[in-house]
Amino acid sequence: MVDGACANLSKLILVIVNVLLWLLGCALIGVGAYSEVQRTSHERITIIGSDVSRFGPIALIVGGVLIFVVGLAGCWGAVKERRKLLILYAILMTIIFALEIAAGVYGFIERDNLENFVTDGMGETLNKYDPREESKTETKSWDVVQRDVKCCGIRNYTDWDNATVWSQFSTLAGKYPSSCCVGGTNATASSVLIEVCDSTAVYPNGCYDESLSELRMYWRLIAGIALGVAVLQMLVIIMACCLASAVDDDGKYV
Repeated sequence: MVDGACANLSKLILVIVNVLLWLLGCALIGVGAYSEVQRTSHERITIIGSDVSRFGPIALIVGGVLIFVVGLAGCWGAVKERRKLLILYAILMTIIFALEIAAGVYGFIERDNLENFVTDGMGETLNKYDPREESKTETKSWDVVQRDVKCCGIRNYTDWDNATVWSQFSTLAGKYPSSCCVGGTNATASSVLIEVCDSTAVYPNGCYDESLSELRMYWRLIAGIALGVAVLQMLVIIMACCLASAVDDDGKYV
């Protein structure tokens, strides 16, 4: 049996933590929505591919909505002191906590597949690079990244030789985009009217390492947020159970 003082303390902690979770949910929804809107303007993420670059914003939005709803329910249950609602809340939080643990374990097991995931995504956008459309998302993103990072292709410049659109033009055989060129272009591809360079004037390193590092930074941010939420979840599960054991179905202390 839990006395009134302990129940009141549990109620106070439950309300405060759930308000924090509610605010966190709102923040995650906002950050996720902003990231989705701005996703195509972040070139180092865009070149990894649409499936990969969309994962982060969607995960933030879905997680934010879930935390928002559960946090609101937790506040309502604590304020009204309804035993059944508190028990339901504790069960839902336990399920969510278990899913988070499962997702974390799965992510740890599959961490070695991240490299293949990034390589496949970059290959997808490289194949869509079109020298005739400078404003195209994939074209612009690859040009910006290659110029800024001083890299060429995924692993190296030879990736361009097999790029779907690029390899369609015979005049581009053995030639590479101007964004790959060290110190300027040294050739012209007349069929598409663009400046290019040959293999003697390209950046020797690919863009893979930089893109993988960028993706890992975002995933570490998501993992950090998830860890913080998990700690709060453990606390509110304990407090919800404590308060639920102190009240009856009518909200009266027992």
